[in-house]
Amino acid sequence: MSERADSKQQQIDPFRQVARATVSDTIVTQIRGLIPNGPLKPGDRLPSERDLCKCFGVGRTSVREALKPLIAMGLLEGRVGSGTFVAAEMGQFQKPLEWGLLGDLSGQDDLVETRHMLETNAAYWAALRAGPANLAAIEATVLGMAENLRQPDRFQDFDANFHFEIARATQNKILFRLINVIRGQIQTWIGERLSLSPDRTEALAETSYRQHQVIFTAIKTGDGEAARAAMDHHIQTATRDLQANR
Repeated sequence: MSERADSKQQQIDPFRQVARATVSDTIVTQIRGLIPNGPLKPGDRLPSERDLCKCFGVGRTSVREALKPLIAMGLLEGRVGSGTFVAAEMGQFQKPLEWGLLGDLSGQDDLVETRHMLETNAAYWAALRAGPANLAAIEATVLGMAENLRQPDRFQDFDANFHFEIARATQNKILFRLINVIRGQIQTWIGERLSLSPDRTEALAETSYRQHQVIFTAIKTGDGEAARAAMDHHIQTATRDLQANR
């Protein structure tokens, strides 16, 4: 083998064979291809989950798994009671965030720590800046959690939207995007930990619901410090409880 061929082989060696794309991966690719230069424009509403299932010929789980990373990337936005929309604004920093932060999240401690730094401060600023529409959106997610304590998937959807709506209420677009980017990974981690102890899911949901109520009350009353403290308590407690799952 020539020296040039040896050099080329050395460049290739670090690569590994990739796993076959899952159904949800294929859906992600299709939807991303439609944004923003295709038929889906910022602010457009996607078809309902049921209609997407029919369009792609797949089950609801595959559609949900596909939407999660797209929301995390900031390409889509989930709005409680309204559906899923193409993000109205995609800043110039969106791609660096998408690839830089999502590219290496192998350190779970780093992910949880980053969540803590972002979301405790988001709660503080939401308490100071949330308008009536923001408060109504956050409250709707709390009510959704209350109605789905025994429906883990639905509960987690409302849980995620609770944190999205708080981030939106800060009126800080960069903070909102940062939380969007990591939130999908957080939800994946939560789902994985809950699956290890399914018998504890309902009890954990009830605890989480009560903590979300406290956070919302602090935000609604405009008490930034109480909101930050409540979010801090929630994240610390949830992290400890989830890590205890074996």
